[in-house]
Amino acid sequence: MFKKKMKPSSKKKERLIPICGWCKKIRTDAETWEQLEAFLTKEGFGDFTHSICPGCAEKIFSKKIYLESYQKICKSISTSLSLDEVLKLIVTNVVKVMNVKASLLRLLNKERNRLELAAFHGLSEGYVNKGPVEYDASIDDALAGKPVSIYDITADKDAKYRREAEREGIRSILSIPLRFRDEVIGVLRMYTDEPVAYSEEDLKFVAAIAEQAAIAIMNARVFEKTVSKEREYLNVFQAVTKAVSSTLDVNEVLDLIVMKIPEVMNTKAATIRLLDPTGKKLELAAAWGLSGKYLNRGPVDAEQSISFALEGKPVAIYDATTDPRIVYRDEAKKEGIKSILVVPIVVKGRIIGIMRLLTDYFRDFSQDEIDFAVALAEQGGIAIENARIHERLKAGKGE
Repeated sequence: MFKKKMKPSSKKKERLIPICGWCKKIRTDAETWEQLEAFLTKEGFGDFTHSICPGCAEKIFSKKIYLESYQKICKSISTSLSLDEVLKLIVTNVVKVMNVKASLLRLLNKERNRLELAAFHGLSEGYVNKGPVEYDASIDDALAGKPVSIYDITADKDAKYRREAEREGIRSILSIPLRFRDEVIGVLRMYTDEPVAYSEEDLKFVAAIAEQAAIAIMNARVFEKTVSKEREYLNVFQAVTKAVSSTLDVNEVLDLIVMKIPEVMNTKAATIRLLDPTGKKLELAAAWGLSGKYLNRGPVDAEQSISFALEGKPVAIYDATTDPRIVYRDEAKKEGIKSILVVPIVVKGRIIGIMRLLTDYFRDFSQDEIDFAVALAEQGGIAIENARIHERLKAGKGE
């Protein structure tokens, strides 16, 4: 807004006035730059006062609301590491923040190549379970990474679930891809009871929320997978410990260990070799899942992987058919062995042998898996030592 003082001359109107295309400052005859308002005032256009037009006011207010809402929803969905809770928080908060009728979230099941219902809020069970979503074009577009808005589904006579939407009181539907890095992991949908034309700012805002939702989902998945794996390891460790502690017969202990560990660690086979009384030679003590031909292929003491294990270092071999640390590579190939994990069996700081886990597929053993195998080997070592002591005592008593 400004108050006019005098009418500028036609000569002034005809001049070329240099203006910065970015900040809109005017370059004066003295080669200095000054604010547009100051220049126009000097030129006689009047004294300026600053205000804000309705359009700009709406944009600034909307951005402030968006920012506050974004912070609120991010804080909410980041407070939990339970996947179910994260999913519920997403759909409930989207409804509150966006002031819509309902929200629904589907996650992509890669194995089945289909979208599966994960959570919803504000919708009836009947509508949610109305039918498969594979035939919904907007879902297909969302999975391709594009936000899709249906202005009024009741006006679209070809819409597959138009009647169901009418009964549910749904008019507009917005589908937003849930993207984690470069991968779409699902679709977030918002429903309104009145037709809504979403602006570019609205779509950007919802896309930002969807991105944060995807991050929260992936974090929760990783957390639950880790906890689940640790719980599984604990249960298995207890089962193995109980099994090997149930007998004091050395051979039975060894057989129990090599039978249990492939089941637990998802491997093809397992072997235990123990050092002889001289401590210089390894002797096969127990095996599971391997042919007699492979087991009798020859001495393994010279293998580098075993030398490292006898020094107390676990060794993971990704490809046993090509790795130079394996002596019998051709035999491994014929046996169908791909990867090998070798861990020392330690009792009270003393190495008494090695345990080998062998797979029929190429496998990168994680550090957690290696640590778990080491712990199992150590527990097995204690059981072996206890059984040996028991046998010596029996022999001493002449039983």
